[in-house]
Amino acid sequence: MRLTVLALFALTLFAVSAAGPAAAANSPVRLTFEKAIHEPATGVWEGTTAGDVVGSLRTELRSVDVAGPVWHVTFDWIVLAGERTFTARLSGVLNTSTGAVVMNGTVIEGWLEGAQVHETGQLVDPTSLRFQGSIRLMPATAH
Repeated sequence: MRLTVLALFALTLFAVSAAGPAAAANSPVRLTFEKAIHEPATGVWEGTTAGDVVGSLRTELRSVDVAGPVWHVTFDWIVLAGERTFTARLSGVLNTSTGAVVMNGTVIEGWLEGAQVHETGQLVDPTSLRFQGSIRLMPATAH
């Protein structure tokens, strides 16, 4: 009986340790960002990321559809972070009355290609068009 209990305990430990890294690999990757306008004529912002991916950030405006105070926008988000470098294409809305931004999209190149991405941001300085916010990547959706 004691041998069976020890074997069951060992098997349980093995199962938990084997599941641990897989579960962690599928956990969301969380970043914070700060960016300010760099090239107003072409719609380019530059800044940094922190959190699970530390690096530099460049966002490039691809399209904008102005509908009153709510603008529908598409940006390429380029994060340069060594082995974790990626480009994501995100679309969503910028509420020019509140400064709030919400966008969703996909990693189109680099680390975690194919992963779904969710971004929320807030305009914190209208003079420099500086935004702060967070980005969440879902590795389980990558291909």
